[in-house]
Amino acid sequence: MILHEDLFVKVNGLNFHVQKVGSGTPLIMIMGLGAPGEKWRHNFELLSKWFQCIVPDNRGAGQSDKPEAYSYSTDEMSDDIIGIMDALHIKEAHVMGVSMGGAIAQLVALKVPDRVKSLILTSTFASVSPAFEKAISLLCDLKDDTDPVVLKQLNLWMTYGQYTQNHYPEKIAKTIETDGAYPYPMPAYAYKAQGRACLSHDTSKRLRELKMPVLIAAGAKDLFMNMEKTMELVNGIPHAEFYLSPEGGHVHQWENPEIYDSIVLGFLLKNE
Repeated sequence: MILHEDLFVKVNGLNFHVQKVGSGTPLIMIMGLGAPGEKWRHNFELLSKWFQCIVPDNRGAGQSDKPEAYSYSTDEMSDDIIGIMDALHIKEAHVMGVSMGGAIAQLVALKVPDRVKSLILTSTFASVSPAFEKAISLLCDLKDDTDPVVLKQLNLWMTYGQYTQNHYPEKIAKTIETDGAYPYPMPAYAYKAQGRACLSHDTSKRLRELKMPVLIAAGAKDLFMNMEKTMELVNGIPHAEFYLSPEGGHVHQWENPEIYDSIVLGFLLKNE
């Protein structure tokens, strides 16, 4: 039986909800914009058979505190993650993040490289492209006055690959149903604050400092993260491994979780 704990820890003056699932070497799983850590469930249910998955809700999301601010920053959110590691007495861990979570993960690895065994960067970026800036700005602008169901459908059109939309519409319908039933909705101000954290992120000039094993995973049909931004990571990080999902969109880890999880698991076990 896999152990599963729900914890609350106080870090940087805020209360953070953290799920701790499984046992073994810690694997910190950092979620992206607008979503709670629970969105990793498809992935941590498998990975927790080998690792102790540490799954926090970022500030502004899930059951964690949601401080009112015009903008959060990936810098302070990386401090949140390091603080959670300290609170849980985690000296060393594998760290993985998706989208905004990948940006946060880069800063965790840059700040405490001796505590990061390996780094997995999924559908993420070191610097912001004009297209990504427009997309996030649009979603933030629409957050106040748009019907949540309509906005969810727009967001999913942006994040799921066209192949999934055309051939597996039931996956998207299930996502709408599951997200709609989630009992801890995110306030519009918190979504905007996270969105603006994405837009101010830039680690592009520090990528060569990432000396630990790194896996970069991307979707070839990602509307948010174009290939130019993906290759900025691939070419900028020394000896990074690269996995490309041929038909995957921004959320290829949910579109094709079996393939993604097998790639991630192989990388993690190799770097134990």
